[in-house]
Amino acid sequence: MSDFIRIISISALCFLSFFCFQVGVFLWSGHKLKQNGRRTLIFIELFTGFMLLFDALAYIFRGNSSNLGWYMVRLSNLFVYICNFSISFFFCFYVCEFIKQSRLSLSLIFHPKSAVKNGIPLQLFIVFFFCLAGICLIVISQFTNLFYYFDENNFYHRNTLFPFAVVLGLLPGLITLTVLLQNRKKMPLNAFVSLIFYFALPLVGVILILLSYGFSWINMALGLGALHLFYSSIKLMEIEFYSGDRAQSIISPVYKNETTSIQTKKRVARSHFWQTFSISLGGILLVLLIVSIKGISLPEKTLTIEKPYTENDASKAVCVTFIRNAEKHWIDEGDENRTGAQFDGVIFNNMSSTIITDWSFSIYIPDGCSIDPGPWNGSFSLSKNQLNVIKPHAGDQENIHGEDFYTITPLKTLGFGCIMYTPHDYQPLSQKITFTYSSILKPLTNTFFNIFLSILAIIFIISTTIMLFEGKLIRVEEENKKLESTVKERTKELEAEKNRSERLLLNILPKEIAKELTANPDSTIAKEYPNVTVLFTDIVGFTRISGEMTAEEVVTMLNKMFTMFDERAQREGIEKIKTIGDAYMAAAGLTLERANDGAAKMIRFARGLLQDVSAFNETSNIKLQIRLGINSGALVAGVIGKTKFIYDIWGDTVNVASRMESTGLPMKIHVTETTKIQTADLFQYSENTEIDVKGKGMMKTYFL
Repeated sequence: MSDFIRIISISALCFLSFFCFQVGVFLWSGHKLKQNGRRTLIFIELFTGFMLLFDALAYIFRGNSSNLGWYMVRLSNLFVYICNFSISFFFCFYVCEFIKQSRLSLSLIFHPKSAVKNGIPLQLFIVFFFCLAGICLIVISQFTNLFYYFDENNFYHRNTLFPFAVVLGLLPGLITLTVLLQNRKKMPLNAFVSLIFYFALPLVGVILILLSYGFSWINMALGLGALHLFYSSIKLMEIEFYSGDRAQSIISPVYKNETTSIQTKKRVARSHFWQTFSISLGGILLVLLIVSIKGISLPEKTLTIEKPYTENDASKAVCVTFIRNAEKHWIDEGDENRTGAQFDGVIFNNMSSTIITDWSFSIYIPDGCSIDPGPWNGSFSLSKNQLNVIKPHAGDQENIHGEDFYTITPLKTLGFGCIMYTPHDYQPLSQKITFTYSSILKPLTNTFFNIFLSILAIIFIISTTIMLFEGKLIRVEEENKKLESTVKERTKELEAEKNRSERLLLNILPKEIAKELTANPDSTIAKEYPNVTVLFTDIVGFTRISGEMTAEEVVTMLNKMFTMFDERAQREGIEKIKTIGDAYMAAAGLTLERANDGAAKMIRFARGLLQDVSAFNETSNIKLQIRLGINSGALVAGVIGKTKFIYDIWGDTVNVASRMESTGLPMKIHVTETTKIQTADLFQYSENTEIDVKGKGMMKTYFL
């Protein structure tokens, strides 16, 4: 890392840390933590601030070999990881509070069974487990160099299992993403987008840190995300110094709980499981693919070879030979005590998936040795009885083929050598060799890794297919429910309309006639009834009374009185036929049986009408009197017309009943002898009188 990038990183980290601390303290100010509805957001801001601060300290003290630097670098990196996992947990907890619309107690973590029953997403406890496992492994890594290590100059380096640490840190975020996606309908769009945006920033940081090492991409992204959560919370929640309210809960949407069947709940639970599994597996595959393409930097290794090899030993990961060429040696012309010779070395890379990217070689030599210019495939130097050979780098005179030429790919070799003058008795095969190399693991070149990656890819495809299938089934069920609900609503509407139509029809027609007309709308309905009692009534002096009133008053008066008549007719089983002006016509005994109680029912109905008129007069300024005429006998009844049809009755019985009304006395019931005979044992009648009925002659009639 260049000094410029280092300064930029430290400045950016300190700047973001300051703002996160400021936001956290601002939210905390004026509150007791337990009463603060935004407690989880405060934890996110403060942990983010500490993480950024420790990351900045790690950059400041890296390379500092003092005791303070030694401890600060290690502690800073440790707390960066711990804060990172803590932030992941609290963000998931924050999402769950939005889903449950209230501030949750942290103690629910210790009661997972009851919490899940109360609607807390199961993923929260999975995230807690991964975060706790990550913190434990990071602590272990301090003593085992599991994920990273520090060299003798106090510089931080990734170790072989660093990608596993990335996966472990990525999984809580991916699981939280599934919680968001599964509960998106329970949140307003702006809250959902805000939380998704916070998740997206660290995800981009994970990808960048795998591709480009040296800049704190993930931590920068988390810092920006934490500030984004605060600024978006101004719109999503009521900040107390704006509203003046002491909010005790997270402000989140109110949604209705829909009743679902046990089978549907199980299917939704399965769908959520496959969503979580598929998205998490997809994240792992993404990390593995990036790592596979870029490779995994392995820590520097040093091999001490007590006795140099003369040929390759394939059982060793790296084998090094260094011998004097038996055919190419001579006596030094300038010093007969020295032998000049060609010394050849070969580096054998016996690893199937690892590229040796940098290497160095040293071997003991006696005093008085020298090297001719022009060595090949290495930079040679002599110091303190050591022959030192290093890989040519950019800018070295020996780098004539390009720096990549001197790397050693899997299962390949690299030869190097020089012309060197040594005492006659020098034999390199009797000297100890120290070989140091750095390497990059290329997993895609390993058959077992490819098989493992293929299996993961197949599982990912299967789980994604199941997830999509389950999601499709759930959507189909939801559509079916909507359709069923719509059908039920329409059925209720149709049923209500049918009932209204039937009630309207029954107001016009007798029940039996209404059924027959409904069943056979095109048939002609006309029947003869042997013994029907008919009543006519009208208002005495109606012409004079109506002449003294307005049209509205007349209609109001008639409506009030006839409504009373209608209600009584419905209660007593009397069939109202029609009204004509101030006349009211009704019938009883509309049955095919001759012996019926229609006459008695009609007499009781007539008496009730007199009571209704008396009751009307008690509350009205206009005092009314009515005449009532009743007759019993055979008649014909039927429906007339196809549109605006009417049920009516015809015959002498009807005409005589009308005549009884017109010849009656006010507030008296005037009946024929036929009606009187059918009810003589029930009611007391006056002496008979005789009247002349058109077409009938003189008839005996009675008053009740």
